[in-house]
Amino acid sequence: MQTATQTVGATAPAFRYDTSKVQWAKFFTPGTWYRILNVDVAARTADMLVKFEPDSQCMYHRHACCTTTMVLEGELRVHEQVDGGEVVKVKPAGSYSRGGEGEIHIEGSGHEDAIIFFGMRTDTDVIYELLNEDLTLKRAVTVQDFYDNWQKYWPNDPR
Repeated sequence: MQTATQTVGATAPAFRYDTSKVQWAKFFTPGTWYRILNVDVAARTADMLVKFEPDSQCMYHRHACCTTTMVLEGELRVHEQVDGGEVVKVKPAGSYSRGGEGEIHIEGSGHEDAIIFFGMRTDTDVIYELLNEDLTLKRAVTVQDFYDNWQKYWPNDPR
């Protein structure tokens, strides 16, 4: 498999998002944490922060909806499957992107912590699909799943 790397956007100056008061929950991949900020089941939206420890990443998944991404700290490395190969897109702090429907990739950090904002808007209930190593469907993740986790880990947030 060929791997290509490209940097998306201009090199941004150092930027740090203050996470000192964020209450993180452990995500299901090592070195990955998340914080749900808001979920609106009726509007089919969910917003969250994801923290990647240095050189960590999530698992293969397919975006089923439009996703807004803002890199708040560090850099986001997106390992995308394209034409039988892998392209690594590097998004430095300050990078903004929107779209992603149908993309299959793994997201993670570079050699330092990364904090990423994700805003997800769906026309169905599915936000993304977790995939097995062979890229077959493992499990769909829905707006309701986000809402249930939000209530479980951050029950005192305003609803």
